[in-house]
Amino acid sequence: MVRGVAHAGRPTNRYELLTCAWRGHVVVGKDAARITKDDYLLVRETDGIRWLRCLRCDGWFPHQKPSSTTGETVPTRAEIALPDRGPVLRDRYVLRLIAFDRAIHVVLLTTLAAALFTFARHHTALQHDYNAIMNDLSGGDPGATSVRGVLGHLRNAFRYSPDHLVTLGLVISAYAILEAAEMVGLWLAKRWAEYLTFVATTMLVPFEIYELVAGVSVFKVVTLVINVAIVIYLLVAKRLFGVRGGQQVEMDRRHTLSGWEAIERATPQAPSQA
Repeated sequence: MVRGVAHAGRPTNRYELLTCAWRGHVVVGKDAARITKDDYLLVRETDGIRWLRCLRCDGWFPHQKPSSTTGETVPTRAEIALPDRGPVLRDRYVLRLIAFDRAIHVVLLTTLAAALFTFARHHTALQHDYNAIMNDLSGGDPGATSVRGVLGHLRNAFRYSPDHLVTLGLVISAYAILEAAEMVGLWLAKRWAEYLTFVATTMLVPFEIYELVAGVSVFKVVTLVINVAIVIYLLVAKRLFGVRGGQQVEMDRRHTLSGWEAIERATPQAPSQA
């Protein structure tokens, strides 16, 4: 038994169902020696069957009474750590999607930094090999072949000294570390990571707009749209910098939508109260 179904056949608790399918249901009272009427929110017994409620997806699952117990009674509310649910759980999925975007950035930036360090270390040998390749392609006449694509970018790279390449690699490495911090913090739903991501992403938007004005490409447009969407989401939905009531309103919202109040609203009436 699960919560209601939305229009078009989509369950209203689809994020909860997805999470439970991945991480398992969250139930309490399975091994309690005694079940009372006060436990109707969490566990009930009918005809010798113990029904346990998932505190995330609100499903009720049958279990036989335990042959051995680990406690006399069901844990109290103070002893139970409620899982995220409802819009709060949905927000966590959005944050982890942003964290995944940051993970891609970390991989790309780390790879680029490693390439720059390698290029700087073997600068002379690589330039010698590059000149040999270009001489072969041009038949001994460097001006006979137009240099484009990867070879053209490599020619530009040789204009920088090894020291400049190392400096650039260090800057990119520092940015990769920043992105990694955002990634970890967002995955764990930390408030400081939301602020860090907002500030870092907002600082990039003007540069991305400038790049888009200089030359339009699908990659530039998609990158700008994604980053603007992230900035708006964090500012408005997560109430950063006091927007829409700020952190206190966000905490109250979490308590209302993912706390015991939400559990009580979604609880079917106990049989004794019918």
